[in-house]
Amino acid sequence: MLDWVLDLLFPPKCPACGRYTERRDTWCDSCFAGLVKPHRLPLDAEMYSLFDGGVWALGVYEAGLRDMLRQLKYDGKKGLLPGLHRYMAAGLRQLPLAAGNGRQEGLRCNKSRADGDVSRENVLAVPVPLHPDRLKERGFNQSELLFREPMAALEIPLQSALVRCRATTPQFGLTAAERSRNLQGAFALADGGEIAGKRVIIVDDIMTTGATLQECALVLKEAGAASLMGIVAASGRK
Repeated sequence: MLDWVLDLLFPPKCPACGRYTERRDTWCDSCFAGLVKPHRLPLDAEMYSLFDGGVWALGVYEAGLRDMLRQLKYDGKKGLLPGLHRYMAAGLRQLPLAAGNGRQEGLRCNKSRADGDVSRENVLAVPVPLHPDRLKERGFNQSELLFREPMAALEIPLQSALVRCRATTPQFGLTAAERSRNLQGAFALADGGEIAGKRVIIVDDIMTTGATLQECALVLKEAGAASLMGIVAASGRK
């Protein structure tokens, strides 16, 4: 009843173009089709050597998508999650999450004996963690909120295998070199985190320079990850 009243008083509109939509807090079909643009991101030599499965963005960090991600992250608007999950699921279905042969196609996986499909055994998604103080302040980790449900639909578990052991200066406005220095030693393996032999997908909301993903990758590689891949909801890099 409440939803009906809200739709009557404030008809839902597409956050990108402003057209009326059938569902609240999501895009019209036309804008949605243009938002889902999975693409592999360019990496420097060090990141390339760490991420043998590549780093992928599900779309470009601009316009309506950027606004929705910001509203979730900074304003706590969890009502945006159904629309964002729809976007995430559409993008993830186009990625080589459990297929391929190393650098060309994604994570290295083994063929299943049953039907020839590629097995997701030992594939694990790990969200970039927040510092405990930031998590308490915000009340949630946006990367977990964005990825847990879409990954579960693909039967890929999300495990908080990393912790942020040092508070850092906000990355916004820092140069690439400053971002890298700011994050050195900021992450560690969580108690009970079992990474050895796993094909790990590091997930985050956005990627700018890649410094955060790189620091997380170094910890997971040292812990024995067999293969690393990165996925972000969006990135300004193309």
